[in-house]
Amino acid sequence: MLNRSELDQLARIARTLTDDPPDLAVSHVLQGLSAFGIEPAGARELDTETAWLAVSHASSSLTLRAPPTAPSTEFRDLLNLLLKLALAHRTDVEALQHERERSALLATVAFEGLLVHRVEHSRLVIDANEQLAQMFGYEVPELRQEGILRSCVAPEDIDLVSSLFTRCDGTACVVTAVRKDGTRFRAEVQAKRSLIGGREVRVLALRDVTERERIQALLSETEGRMRNLVEHTFDLTVFSRKGVIVDCAGSVERFLGYTRDAFIGRRIVDLVPRQVVDIVATAIAEERVGLYRAEALSAHGEAIPVEIVAVQSTMHGEPVRVAAMRDLRPAKRMENERLKLQQEIERSQRLESLGMLAGGIAHDFNNLLTGVLGYAELLRTRLPEADDQELVQGIVDAGQRAAGLTAQLLAYAGRKELGPRSPIELGALVRDLRALITATFPTRARVLISADEPCTVLGNRGTLTQVIMNLLSNAADALADQQQGQISVRVQGIDEPTVHFKELPPATAAGWVLLEVSDTGHGMDDATMARIFEPFFSTKPRGHGLGLAACAGIITSLAGTIRVDSTPGLGSTFSVLLPRASTADTDSAGAHRVAPRPLTDRRVLVVDDEPLVRGQLRHALTQRGCHVEEAQNGTEALARFERGDLAHPDLVVLDVTMPDLSGIEVLRRLRARGVETPIVLSSGYHDAALDIDPNSFQGFLIKPYTPSQLFETLGNAVSHAQPEQAHELT
Repeated sequence: MLNRSELDQLARIARTLTDDPPDLAVSHVLQGLSAFGIEPAGARELDTETAWLAVSHASSSLTLRAPPTAPSTEFRDLLNLLLKLALAHRTDVEALQHERERSALLATVAFEGLLVHRVEHSRLVIDANEQLAQMFGYEVPELRQEGILRSCVAPEDIDLVSSLFTRCDGTACVVTAVRKDGTRFRAEVQAKRSLIGGREVRVLALRDVTERERIQALLSETEGRMRNLVEHTFDLTVFSRKGVIVDCAGSVERFLGYTRDAFIGRRIVDLVPRQVVDIVATAIAEERVGLYRAEALSAHGEAIPVEIVAVQSTMHGEPVRVAAMRDLRPAKRMENERLKLQQEIERSQRLESLGMLAGGIAHDFNNLLTGVLGYAELLRTRLPEADDQELVQGIVDAGQRAAGLTAQLLAYAGRKELGPRSPIELGALVRDLRALITATFPTRARVLISADEPCTVLGNRGTLTQVIMNLLSNAADALADQQQGQISVRVQGIDEPTVHFKELPPATAAGWVLLEVSDTGHGMDDATMARIFEPFFSTKPRGHGLGLAACAGIITSLAGTIRVDSTPGLGSTFSVLLPRASTADTDSAGAHRVAPRPLTDRRVLVVDDEPLVRGQLRHALTQRGCHVEEAQNGTEALARFERGDLAHPDLVVLDVTMPDLSGIEVLRRLRARGVETPIVLSSGYHDAALDIDPNSFQGFLIKPYTPSQLFETLGNAVSHAQPEQAHELT
């Protein structure tokens, strides 16, 4: 039974627990109990079996020692109840505070903006977090307005967001969001259902993905550039895992002949030659990386040379081996073409050196032949006996044959056509040679000639005959092993070349003339064709190797080109393309020419660096009654005209090629000083004077020449220059 004091004490405890804050009420109650000797038990007295009072709730507990004068049992029971209520209240308040702090934390630090809608009223916003307000530039209360969602989403995406709300299955999509100030940004939206206070709500989560999309765009752009770089740098990129192809990039069908589906799933070792399978398998197992060269087998079994860059990487989180492959076949072809071009350049340089050597030899040899033929002709006129004249004629014949050989050397060396040029109807020339061809060629060679008219070119009949006969002779020799063969000659005028020549001659308004000589002989391999135009190269046992070399020089001098096509066992075709002569060229050839007149008692200056030539000219001209003076170089010749005490010569025979001053330079200086003396140039090259004014000289002697050619040319020179003063040679 409670006494008055215990009742008052319990009343005070009840008021304290009611009025004081929950976290302080229990402490205040314990302070009040200490006045009656009731105090909390120490750490050593926590045994609830010996404690006077032990109170606990949830994780909170309290133990009291018995006072000196123990209160009644009813007091203790009521105190136990009050303290239990106090502990329970304090625990509930602390839990509520913790939940509030947790909610505030989630609301303020969440990365997504959260918007809560009532299911039965989708336009009514229950709540929104601070992050959403900051994201859109609103205050939180403004976001609770009805219909706020339509203000925060671009019109074109309203239907998409409404569909998300309807489903509420957590599906994410990206829409265009609109801030309060009207600016836009990209946001990822998700919607889910939940419960608040037993009511079903929809929770809309928004995340600003503007930066993410920018980074994704940059990544896509970078990946695109890398992909383009790889695709343009490499022909095929293979991704493999444990030696098995799992993916590829590039045209595998064009490169290796496989379809993509047939290629993926194959083993790498199945795509390399058998002899390197072990090496490749080891490299894959050891995950070797780097740059190396190898061969890949196509679907058709072709071994394709490739360059590979291998690296280790990942795909979908799994390790893969990436092998970027480059087809080396184009590079191989380019390298072969480069080597071929280099060989062509070396061959050209070699031929140029040979040409310079041949030209130098031919030039000096022509000077010697001029003296030999000239002296021989003079000697023959002085010998009365027929036997002696026959011996001299043998010297002349040998000299003329040597002159022909020298002409071939010069044609090759200088690429200059010899002899005066005139319009030549090529078809008619071939038909004129038919009788010679028939008589010369063996009976087993059947010759077919097809020639259009008119096919006129500007050239020299003798050298063009040499070209045609040389090509026909080679064709006949190619039939040596055949019982019956065929040689075809075709002359055709064309507007555009139909044969793939290496170098086309300059285009002309008149077009071109095509000369083709074909045979059904044994043909030539590439090595032989590469050398057929070299001087001194011949496949004939007794050939000197100057025929085709001279032909090439003659054709080039006519601004033409030559091509050969041949296949071993199937014969050869030589194609010559020459510019067709224009009407002006043909008309100029028929211009009136002054008849040559001989001369006598003339003063002739002979300018030549070769003593043999000067001596021969002196004897020949003196024998015809001329007064001859000599100059061994250009400087001496100019000095002869500068001496005012001596009369100028009536005629000058001037060598073109001299060591100090060329004959061309001497001619120009004399004409610049007003000297009008007739001048006859002399050279082994017919076109040595093509670059100067044709009116500045009156004749041209091609070495080697005979005395009769000399007298005719000198007579023409004086006739053109001073026709009224021409006299007969005695």
